[in-house]
Amino acid sequence: MIKVSIVVPVYNAEDCIQPCIESLLGQTLPPEQLELIFVDDGSTDDSLPRLRRLEAEHQHVEVIPIPNSGWPGKPRNVGTDHAHGEYVMFMDQDDSLEPESLERMYVAASTASADVVLGKVISDFRGVNHEVYREQRPRCDVFSAPLMESLTPHKMFRTQFLRDKAIRYPEGPRRLEDQLFMAQAYFAAAQATIVADYVCYRYLRRPGGGNAGSKRFDPAGYYANLREVLDVVDAHTEPGELRDPFYRRFLRVELLGRLGGAKVLKHPPDYLEDLVHEVRTLMEERFPVSVDAGMGAAMRVRAQLVRRGTREQLLALAESYNRVKARSTLTGLRPGADGMYIDVEVRLLAGKQPLLLEEQDGRLFLPRSVTGDRATDEARHVGDQIDGALGDVVIRHRTLRDEWFLPAPLSMHLEPGRGGVQVVWRGTARLDPTTAAGGAALRTGIHDLYVRVGCFGWSRTDRLGSVRTDSVDAPGLFVDVAGRLSRRYDTDPHHNLSLEVGLSAGKATSLLRGSKLTKVGRTRIGLRLNGWWTQPPADAQVTLQRDDGHALTLSMTPVGASPRDWLAAAPEGERTRPGTYRVTLQLGAPLQPVTLDEVLVVPVFGGVRTRSITSGPILAERLTQLVAAGRRSMRPR
Repeated sequence: MIKVSIVVPVYNAEDCIQPCIESLLGQTLPPEQLELIFVDDGSTDDSLPRLRRLEAEHQHVEVIPIPNSGWPGKPRNVGTDHAHGEYVMFMDQDDSLEPESLERMYVAASTASADVVLGKVISDFRGVNHEVYREQRPRCDVFSAPLMESLTPHKMFRTQFLRDKAIRYPEGPRRLEDQLFMAQAYFAAAQATIVADYVCYRYLRRPGGGNAGSKRFDPAGYYANLREVLDVVDAHTEPGELRDPFYRRFLRVELLGRLGGAKVLKHPPDYLEDLVHEVRTLMEERFPVSVDAGMGAAMRVRAQLVRRGTREQLLALAESYNRVKARSTLTGLRPGADGMYIDVEVRLLAGKQPLLLEEQDGRLFLPRSVTGDRATDEARHVGDQIDGALGDVVIRHRTLRDEWFLPAPLSMHLEPGRGGVQVVWRGTARLDPTTAAGGAALRTGIHDLYVRVGCFGWSRTDRLGSVRTDSVDAPGLFVDVAGRLSRRYDTDPHHNLSLEVGLSAGKATSLLRGSKLTKVGRTRIGLRLNGWWTQPPADAQVTLQRDDGHALTLSMTPVGASPRDWLAAAPEGERTRPGTYRVTLQLGAPLQPVTLDEVLVVPVFGGVRTRSITSGPILAERLTQLVAAGRRSMRPR
């Protein structure tokens, strides 16, 4: 039985298709349950011969050549018509799947009898709405989940569902064919499923930047195609409260979103004039002001300017909004029994100054210094948007771009102050490398910590760590239950917070040399390790050794609330003798024995103390002389 058919449109892909092929051949879903359909759209390079060789080598590969149609729609339809799988999934020639993607998505689909399955998407060049994948949703639909926030076609569909509902791609060159297809599928689907605990699809930048979605579009044609998508929404909703939330998504992303950010400031004047004209025309034609009213204040202000402002005012607003940033402060960093606890505070800035909400008669407004003088109080009012403001600490793999929300979300607060009211997020996120990737372990590599906040129609991200308080104190090494080593560190030169997962034993040993001796005595030694363990090693030991060979071994046990504090105790009846001792920790595999950067100094008289080996060692010969002098002074005369 073929469970999944993959349809890949191909056109002149010899320079980019290999990762796609390798990811498909490396799926955990057995080949006999998988069908790989490559539809060659009249390639003029070596793509077709290469695919023919692949077809000859693998029984579950089928290659279908067709005359050039100029766009992915027809190849996808041809592939779907040939599909024998219970489910069909569309994939682009320059993207890749993770090994368990198809198996996980199919199991989720078959368990829920889903018509559509969304697998977590990651991209290295375009924005992904990660809110869609905040949580696993075994059963949902377009009215109960934010499905419309993901309108790319890289989903899994029940094949018979597409055929029964006659859902097909428009063919030939055009814009928003994916949105049209997905809108039809979402409204027709009785059941959808979101797989959020595993990165399924990697939407990758094509070598040379040739992705179709990244090119400048013709405004008139683009918005003519968007009208067709809106027609699908109209066919399945009544005007008003049911339809407005769907329209709000298109207004925010496809209309107002095209008139903000850094890109709009780079458009040629003629192109920008056409763009504003088409957006304004479509808003007047299809978007009632009730759609504007449900958006954040910042977007309401932009919508108001589109409806009755000038191009220059819109550009000024874009420049002003671009100066609104999130500034995060790392206020605490400490280990706990179930993870690293990260205390965070986040504030909004307008340029280099705090963004202060204006207060009038008990109501709060975006400041005119940000919105401009043309914005009405009705548009600037934010009083109904405080409770819904989002804040999260997220962790992102530096090269793979895998991104995960850390528990728990940050809470928003209002702080009255001089000149206005400031919006502040505070909270504590928990980072456990063994569970941070949607309940699974983080992948090997460097992961960076960010803060993301959303309010008033803005979404802002800031790298975490460069601004911090003195209360930040956490070990550099983490050892998980499987013995995997991770390093917490500050980047150079910005001091941002990062985590390197899959550290070598040698590097980990180096980190532990920075551990400190505390509460030293002749029979007991306290240690604050530069590391912590999810499951402490049972056979941890400390060896104290003098230059003359005398050694003492102490067993170590964790103590207190901090998982980095340990106590080492000598065997009963034994104690340290006078001398200078090198301190070596044995903390079990995979770590090597660690000799600390501190020595233990046990004098003849007085209390035991520690000393850094870098501050000048105490020579054994000198200590021997002192011991001998002390003994002579005690002889009877």
